[in-house]
Amino acid sequence: MIGIIKKVIIADSIALIIDPAFKHYDTLSTFDTWLIIFGYTYQLYFDFSGYSDMAVGLGHLFNIHIPQNFNSPYKAINIPDFWRRWHISLSSCLRDYLYIPLGGNRNGGLKVYRNLMITMGFGGLWHGANWTFVVWGIYHGILLSISRILPKKHSLMPHWSDKIKTFLLVVIGWVFFRSQDMHMASSILKKMFGFHNGIGLEGRYGLLSLIAIAFCIAHFCKNTFELSHKWSNVAAFALIGLFAVTMLFIISGRSSPFLYFQF
Repeated sequence: MIGIIKKVIIADSIALIIDPAFKHYDTLSTFDTWLIIFGYTYQLYFDFSGYSDMAVGLGHLFNIHIPQNFNSPYKAINIPDFWRRWHISLSSCLRDYLYIPLGGNRNGGLKVYRNLMITMGFGGLWHGANWTFVVWGIYHGILLSISRILPKKHSLMPHWSDKIKTFLLVVIGWVFFRSQDMHMASSILKKMFGFHNGIGLEGRYGLLSLIAIAFCIAHFCKNTFELSHKWSNVAAFALIGLFAVTMLFIISGRSSPFLYFQF
């Protein structure tokens, strides 16, 4: 129930606004371009984590214990931490069957960075035979390499600055992941890091509201595996109410296919 609520109410509601906007990305202003990229950032997370939650929940009904696939990835304090939290099944597979057989970090030196780049490049290619996925993988390979080069900092201060920096780096990477080709990716990035006027985004305030809700849940709330699942009557009825709304959305045709079904 939690998974399908995340997918239909949050991810699909965001998709209704940003999918048409991406078709006309060249007409958007800088602000609206950032807005749809943030929207996609949360759409992708709630769509895929919702799907994973549904798989885990359905597995429990048949006494099949499926491992956790997401561990609050947008709370990560650096890129290696992000990949320990995001799509855990894929990142574990890449580590165990590609990175470690290539030599991992055993030999040190430049070979470690070579192994990282090959692993992440293939991780991008796994999503599809498109240069945008390859560049996305290489982009994360570069970030992982940089994180190994930079000295580790120890501070008694909260990690908010590190979390913000990591999140923004991930958001930039999603531009390549969402774009249909490199021309689209470069155009969106130019708009994001320049100052461009454009036609107002239809549904802007609705998207802002959805992003605010998704932001609070993804960055500050416990994830599904951290919940006790000992529901009070109020929480149980609230969950049932949201599930009923989800069913109405599905019946009305508002839901869309899972994003990761294409990979």
